[in-house]
Amino acid sequence: MSNLGKKIAVVAALEEELSPLAERLRDPVSRRLDSLRVTEGRLGEVQVVLAATGDGEQAAKAGISQLFAYREIDALIVVGVAGGLDPGLQAGAVVAARAVHNGTGRVGEPDQEWLARAFQREGTIAGTVVSSSGIAVDPESKSRLWLELDAGEPAVVDLESATYARAAVAKNIPYLVVRAVSDTADETLPLDFNRFFGPDGRIDRNRVLRHALLHPALLPRLLALRDRVRECSQKLADVVEGVLCE
Repeated sequence: MSNLGKKIAVVAALEEELSPLAERLRDPVSRRLDSLRVTEGRLGEVQVVLAATGDGEQAAKAGISQLFAYREIDALIVVGVAGGLDPGLQAGAVVAARAVHNGTGRVGEPDQEWLARAFQREGTIAGTVVSSSGIAVDPESKSRLWLELDAGEPAVVDLESATYARAAVAKNIPYLVVRAVSDTADETLPLDFNRFFGPDGRIDRNRVLRHALLHPALLPRLLALRDRVRECSQKLADVVEGVLCE
C-alpha cells in the first residue's frame, strides 16, 4: 500500500506515547476536539494525524469515533505500551501484531504490507495483542491471560487495541498495531491502576498523584515506569517512521 497522498492516523491512549513521533513532524498543528488531542503534520512526505484518545476501552471508542468524524482517514496505525504476557519478552521489546484479540476472538486482519515493513525494523517481533477490560497488574493476572490466549507466539496485553482495530475494520481501512513492553510478565506494577479509573473510563491521574504523594515510597517506581514508557515510545516512533517513510 502506497502511503503517499493518503492521510494516515496514528492513535494511542496517551499523549506521552505519541510525543516522540510528534517531535518528528514537519509543520505540526495541534488542536483539542473535546477530549481528543490531535496533531497534524508530515512525516517525511506522508500526511499524518496523531490522536491521543485517553486510556481504556470507553475513551478509545469515543476518541476514535471523534477522529473519524473530524477527518477522512485512509489507514490507521495503533501504538503504545503494553504488558508482556510471554515470559520471554523483555522490557522494551516491540511487538507488531499479526493478530489482535478482544478476549473472545480475532479482530480483522492487520495490513500485511505494513506488517512486513515493521518486521524489517531490527528488534521488532511478530506476535499477538490482546485487549483486556482491566489492567493486568501482576504476574498472576498476566499468567492467566497468557494461558487463556494460548497464542503460540509472543503476546502482550493492553486496553485499547481491539477497539481501535474494530473501528478500522468497520470503516474498511487498513490497520497495524505495534506495542512495546512497558512491564514484563514477571513484574508487578507500582500501583493497582484499576483502582483509579474514573467515571469516564480513564485513569484519574490526579488521584494517582495524590496517592503517590501520600505514599512517597512509590515515587521511584512510578518514575522508573514513566522513563520506561518514554523509551518504549521512542522505539515505536522509529517503527512508525520506518513503516511510513522507508
